[in-house]
Amino acid sequence: MARLELTLNFPKSFQVKTFNVKSKKKLSPLTKLILKSIRFKHFYYVRDDISYLLRSKPIERDFLLQALYSIVISLQNNLCINFFDMWVYEVYINKVPNFNKFINQNLQQLEPEEYVTIKLAYSVNRFNEKNNIS
Repeated sequence: MARLELTLNFPKSFQVKTFNVKSKKKLSPLTKLILKSIRFKHFYYVRDDISYLLRSKPIERDFLLQALYSIVISLQNNLCINFFDMWVYEVYINKVPNFNKFINQNLQQLEPEEYVTIKLAYSVNRFNEKNNIS
């Protein structure tokens, strides 16, 4: 029950930051399904879901966890956001066509690149520790 309360306890006033991460390899259908299911979840539950549900795919699990940790640490360092005040607002995958202008257009068979777009929502605290120190 505690998980449900924390997941649904989305803040009334929040801001959203968007981050794009390029995937080196094509993501599996399982990974895409997990990414679709983490919308409006708290950061810690997203981390747990990725860790446990992608145990069979360690390369994709590590890629997503590294991207997520990097994003969250960036928000924490730059905006003084607490880990407990972050939610995944939206996640989607963009396929960007990959063209080579030196290859004949009729013979071009390049795989599209995949970008994972993660939107993190965070609650805005009017008083943070850095402002109170001075």
